[in-house]
Amino acid sequence: MGIGEPRDPFEGHHPAQRPGGDGARPKTIVVDTLPAPAKLYARALSGVIKRGRDPALPALRLVRPALALEPGPVWRYARVCGFIPEHGVPLTYPHLLAFPLHLLMLTDPAFPWPALGLVHLANHVRLRRPLAYKDLLRVEVEFGALLRHDKGQAFVVHTRIYRRGEAVWDGDSVYLKRALPAVGNPLQALVLAPDALQRIARWQLAPQLGRDYASVSGDYNPIHLSALSAKAFGFPRAIAHGMWTLARAASALQPPKPLAEATLAAEFKVPMLLPGEASLWSASPSLIERDLEVRDIAGDKPHLRARMQWRLQ
Repeated sequence: MGIGEPRDPFEGHHPAQRPGGDGARPKTIVVDTLPAPAKLYARALSGVIKRGRDPALPALRLVRPALALEPGPVWRYARVCGFIPEHGVPLTYPHLLAFPLHLLMLTDPAFPWPALGLVHLANHVRLRRPLAYKDLLRVEVEFGALLRHDKGQAFVVHTRIYRRGEAVWDGDSVYLKRALPAVGNPLQALVLAPDALQRIARWQLAPQLGRDYASVSGDYNPIHLSALSAKAFGFPRAIAHGMWTLARAASALQPPKPLAEATLAAEFKVPMLLPGEASLWSASPSLIERDLEVRDIAGDKPHLRARMQWRLQ
C-alpha cells in the first residue's frame, strides 16, 4: 500500500497568489557553482532593508542539474541527527541539497522581504522512491503560494528532486514574514490528538549542537551558533535548528530498515534553547504511522509537531 499524496499548496489559490503574480511560467536558472555559505549570509545581511515592496514572489526556478549522494556528507549528517546505517539515506537529508538554493531564492533582489528575520513555520517532505549512495540527482527549487497566517504573510518554497527524469523526493517549506497584512488561503494546521501521545525519550541538548548541525547542513544562521550571536536577534541563548529537531525525531521513530517511501509533515512551534533538555512524545495510529511532538522536558510546551508515515523496503 502506498503513502497518500500530499495536499497541493497551489490548490484553490488565485493566480495572483502564485509566483510571478500573473501565473507566469518561472524563469529557470541553472546553478553550476554555489557561493560559499559566508557569501550567502553576506547577501542576506546586505538585503536587510527592503521597503515598499509588492508581496509578489518572483517567477524563478533554480536548478542544480547533477548532484551525487556522496556517502561521506550523508554519514556525517546522520551521526549529528541520530540516524543509524540501517536507515540508509536519511529521509530528511535531501533538504540539505536544496537549502543553498533556498538561500539564493530568499536573497534574490526580486524577493520582496529581507531574508533575515523570516520564520520557518512548517515543512513537508515526501520520499517517492528509495534513495541510494552515488545516486545522481537533479534539484529544482521555486516559490509556491502565498498563505495567510495570523502573525503575517506566509509563503511556500517548493523543492523537487529527480533521478534520471523520475521524481524521487519532494519538499515544501513554509516561511513567515511577520507583521504584514496577508493574502492567500489560510495555512492549514496539522491536527493531532496531544492527549494520546506518550513520552518515549528524553534528550540532552549540548551547547554546541547548533554549530554541529551547521557544519553538516550549511545553515549558519547566527541564531543557532552561540548565545552572543543569538542575543543580537532577540534570543536569550542559541536555539536548535528546526530541521535538526525534525530529523532527530524521524531517526528515533524510523524502524531500523531503509524506507521505500515516506511522508513527514511538521510544524515548528516554540524555539528550543541550547544547552537544554527536551522530550519526545509519540502515538501510533497505525503500524506505518506515528504522530509526534517534541516538547520541553516537563512535557508542557511543544517545540515541534509532526506526523510520519512510511513503507519499508
